[in-house]
Amino acid sequence: MANPKPIDQDKDTPIKLIKPKKLWTFCIINGAFFWAAGIILWLQKGFDEAALFYFNPIRIEMAPMVRASKWLSAYGMAAITTILILYLLGSKFSKALDATQTIYFYTICSFGLSGIAGDLIKLLINRPRPAALYGDKILALSDAVSSAIPSGHATKSIALVLPFILLVGHSKWIHKGIKILIGFIALGVCFSRIVLGAHYVSDVLAGVGTALIGLPLTMLFANIPLSKMRQEQLPRVTFVWGFLLIFLTIVFILI
Repeated sequence: MANPKPIDQDKDTPIKLIKPKKLWTFCIINGAFFWAAGIILWLQKGFDEAALFYFNPIRIEMAPMVRASKWLSAYGMAAITTILILYLLGSKFSKALDATQTIYFYTICSFGLSGIAGDLIKLLINRPRPAALYGDKILALSDAVSSAIPSGHATKSIALVLPFILLVGHSKWIHKGIKILIGFIALGVCFSRIVLGAHYVSDVLAGVGTALIGLPLTMLFANIPLSKMRQEQLPRVTFVWGFLLIFLTIVFILI
């Protein structure tokens, strides 16, 4: 008698969802802290104004810090997505790059949903940017005309790196190195908005808070379609997620 064909376990195996409730609590508490700090600085006014005018001579001189900030502001998010794309490609050849494939979907959702939330909050609060308030008193190296709080660059850059930094294990040195690298780039993007006079410090703090609070909500949303998928579908959908990251990278470079 012929042996029966082995059953493909992946066809009936659901994708393992990430539901770190302690981490979600951590994100919400710290996100609220960053928002509270931003609002306090906004109401206090003095610190925001001091930071704005401190960097003004540096902007006028076009110091190296300003040139680096312009690069980070323009291409920092593209650099982050490029690193994630290279990691995805490398994972096809190296077992050391073993982060769960769902991390790319969480990243895309985190960027998209936190970014949309941040833009909606901007419209509701409608805080004027430094250039609109101070006019010729400062040199603001930004053409943005949207409202100030929360900073869109801060929200979106932090939202891009949070899933990898918080959800990927710390066991391998290469993961630690990638986390440090993308974390520094994201913080550099945040700092660049202050250096360029595009945002107040309080705007940037609120942006970080928006991304932190957004991650648990994003994961709850992302887990809905992921719960309906099976392991056998992961390679195919990961291919799609990779192309979405490439698309985002192109958009970041062109905008």
